[in-house]
Amino acid sequence: MAKEKFNSQEFLSSLFHYAHGFNFNHIIFDANRYRVSVSLVRRSATYGNAEMFYVSADPKEFAPVMSTVNSAIEIAELEGRQQATVATVNLERREQVFQFKLREFGNGKYNLDLSL
Repeated sequence: MAKEKFNSQEFLSSLFHYAHGFNFNHIIFDANRYRVSVSLVRRSATYGNAEMFYVSADPKEFAPVMSTVNSAIEIAELEGRQQATVATVNLERREQVFQFKLREFGNGKYNLDLSL
């Protein structure tokens, strides 16, 4: 039985909304061949530091979400900008701007840090 893929617009809208609502300023995607994990991190003198696991999924199911994020990053890099933008209709502000940092650890392990 095939599993259902994530809807990128709905998932990213809820992820950005949750991050803003609880003052998280980093979204961390840890990916390997078998699993993609998403965590939220807060580094703040005002609200304190915190780290929270958000979701884990199979890479094939999570592909639409990663494709949307990667497309935004590629466009930003082509334009020579340090910030990328993801537009989603479900957010009140209609788009989310973020900085990005990609780390590759070898053996198919990646870490993508989105700073809000």
